[in-house]
Amino acid sequence: MASQPYPLANMPVSAAVDPAFWTQPQESADSSPMALHPSRSGSSTTTHDSQHSNTPPVLTPKSDNERKNSTIDQQNGQQAGQPENQARTSVAVACVPCRSRHLKCDGGVRCSRCRADGVDCTYIKSRRGWKGKRKKPGENGAPVPVPEPNTLPSGPVTNTNLTPASHQVLSPEYAFANELALANQLNSPHTVGLVTPPSATSQLNLNGSQRLNKFGHVGPPTPIQAFYHYFYNSHPFCLPQLQLMQLFKDRRAPLLEYAVQYLGSCYLAEIPTNLYKEALNRSIDSGQFPRDGFSVQALILYAVGLHACNEVPRSAHIFALAQNLVLELGMNRMDYALIHGHDDRILEESWRRTWWSSFTVNGMLTAVNPGVQFRLKDIATDVPLPCEDHQYFSGAIPYPHTLQEYDDSAFAPEEIIFSSFAYLIDAIRILGKVFEVARLDSQFEYHAVDVVDSYLVNWRLHLPANKLEIVNDGVIDEVLFQAHMVNAGSTIMLHRPRSSLGFGHVENVNICVQPGQVLLPTQTREIHTAKCLTSAENVSSLIKLPGQLVYHTPLFTCVVVMASVVHLSYWSFLVPDGQDDIIKQSIRLDVGTLQQYSHTWDIAHVVLGQVRGVAHTLWNSKKAMSIHLWNNIAHDEVIRGTIEEGATVPVQQYNQLIAPMLKS
Repeated sequence: MASQPYPLANMPVSAAVDPAFWTQPQESADSSPMALHPSRSGSSTTTHDSQHSNTPPVLTPKSDNERKNSTIDQQNGQQAGQPENQARTSVAVACVPCRSRHLKCDGGVRCSRCRADGVDCTYIKSRRGWKGKRKKPGENGAPVPVPEPNTLPSGPVTNTNLTPASHQVLSPEYAFANELALANQLNSPHTVGLVTPPSATSQLNLNGSQRLNKFGHVGPPTPIQAFYHYFYNSHPFCLPQLQLMQLFKDRRAPLLEYAVQYLGSCYLAEIPTNLYKEALNRSIDSGQFPRDGFSVQALILYAVGLHACNEVPRSAHIFALAQNLVLELGMNRMDYALIHGHDDRILEESWRRTWWSSFTVNGMLTAVNPGVQFRLKDIATDVPLPCEDHQYFSGAIPYPHTLQEYDDSAFAPEEIIFSSFAYLIDAIRILGKVFEVARLDSQFEYHAVDVVDSYLVNWRLHLPANKLEIVNDGVIDEVLFQAHMVNAGSTIMLHRPRSSLGFGHVENVNICVQPGQVLLPTQTREIHTAKCLTSAENVSSLIKLPGQLVYHTPLFTCVVVMASVVHLSYWSFLVPDGQDDIIKQSIRLDVGTLQQYSHTWDIAHVVLGQVRGVAHTLWNSKKAMSIHLWNNIAHDEVIRGTIEEGATVPVQQYNQLIAPMLKS
């Protein structure tokens, strides 16, 4: 899990005001202008000020001797290549060229060896946790200036055009006392809106080439890189990476920027997730954020992340704000994308995807979060369906299909193939019908169960051949993966209360699943049980797809919990002892999946303990039952059974056995 932010109590004041204290920064291609990064020394974190700030960025500090020598050299006009008379002092971090040649380094902006060799002098983050010489507050400099937070309008809807505008909403700046240090932005025209984090200094290979991180970028991994690498393909409604980075450079989506970095930091253990969560909470609770479509995207992302981090009530509250803002803006209407898209097809598609993502996430959260209501289910909409992801990413967006065309496609003269997003939307609509059936159970509307079951079966039957296969060319279609996931989870929710799968010990698993209730079956309980078990095995098939589980949506964790409850119930009530090898392997698969997710998401860690506890209890019960049954067989019953078996043996066999004994 992401680490906690480091305190700034020991941050030297002169470090923020003396330019000679810091080394020269290097540019980072995808650093966010509002990125909150831990400093090189590990003792502070920074949030970025406006472009015209005069405060130097937080970079590698020099020692006291180096700063004194640097001042003397500047006063005497000493040349860079001139040898120095004083002895080299010990420094905490050696530059990359000296380190690669295992030579002693005297530090500085450019060490003496690099000046003599005429090579670039670069540094990487030290692992020793050196914090430099500590100074008393106010020593050798004035107090660190703190920016005043910019207030943002919370009433009218702001213009969301990506083109430069005369009136732009800038990102809020947070003055966290003793939490965030102040950093400026580079004034270079090529790096407008960017600040190089201290840890983003590029590392070099032995041949001098720049080393790429696991995301294919120069420098250490960043939260935005992690967001697009791990999370984005599962919920692709924000702008593609290049367009979104341009949006962040223009500081047009402050809340979205923090939400993206919050989710990305969840995948990086070295990034303090709480830093972004606090920034989001400050903006949301104060209402100081633009009331536009980008803020809707931020609230959706934040709600999903909070639920995955087991902050279930807070997630429900944030998503309720997202629902209110969606309806306030009228994003359920087709003209919203046309008005706010500004003839940009990618932006128009992003707005359509934002509405449908709010709809799909609403359905999924309703199934696993008791505080979320499926309010968007009954909202009328004429928003066209999204296109395929590769078309959206490339900008080659075709004329969109409508929801009516999708519903009428079964009666078309030839098969029409829709996007994966369209099939996910339909799966969520059917999930809404499952919720409606649960409400009608109290009115004994049992025929509604069979109707919804027909919807679930028809969804699978009418999938085109290329949508039955989730893996294409070795790549998982994550949106189609979610569609199959929702269909399997909906089937379990519909049939389990009416099946022969009892509750008992599995009631101890109370996260991501509905409270246990036994309902009257509409068919035989065996049919409901078989359909429930089939869907649980479909979830197991999704688990066994190639690739890492971390690339799937965090909400998949809750569907795995539903499947594990089915498997545990089946093992507890229906499987005879000694014939349970297959079901035990399914339970092991569920537990292993939750164990993998627990490294990233807190909710998986909590529910993993519950599932393991139930499995351990059932295993002990079955083991004790087997021993108890055998020990309770009385010896006289054994003898009686032997006599009864012997009564069927012919007398001639007894005579043959007894004759030798009589002779003796």
